[in-house]
Amino acid sequence: MKLIWDLDKIENSLGVCFTRNLVSLGLDTASKTGYCISRTDEHKLSLEVGFIDIDVSKIKDKIERNTVRYDAIYKHLRDIIKSEYLVVIEDVFYSCNPQTLILLARIGAIAYIICKIKKVKNIIWKTAVQARKSLGLPCNKKKVIVQQNFCEKTGITLTNEDEIDAIILALNGLLDHE
Repeated sequence: MKLIWDLDKIENSLGVCFTRNLVSLGLDTASKTGYCISRTDEHKLSLEVGFIDIDVSKIKDKIERNTVRYDAIYKHLRDIIKSEYLVVIEDVFYSCNPQTLILLARIGAIAYIICKIKKVKNIIWKTAVQARKSLGLPCNKKKVIVQQNFCEKTGITLTNEDEIDAIILALNGLLDHE
């Protein structure tokens, strides 16, 4: 999916300033990895949004399931990540399930290694809370509340939470840090 926004309007809506003429890739790494390639010029912000959904539910063997999952994630990310992008990868946190933490950490590491191989110069790790806070969104609320708030501020009607999280991460890469 592709979205195009007036840059001044979206900056005013979110209360932030974005760097002009920059490309940022946001990766919400998980079993369903959301991604967003955001590009600015002097007047527009364009977003190319999607997600990678690897269904391994029918694979009984855990090792085979992980091999299929990680190989597929690698192949997709290898095609998406470009050397000229600034890449923002969602950093993981420990909640309650160590297996989920391991999965998320491994997928994030795959993204990071691809960035290094492709000589990406700017790689940023951000937690969901950090990324939300940077855009003035509720930080420690349930995901659905954060995403509703984001959609209201931006006027988009996305419902895929992986894509919305990826947009939030990609926009963090565009923030003017001067």
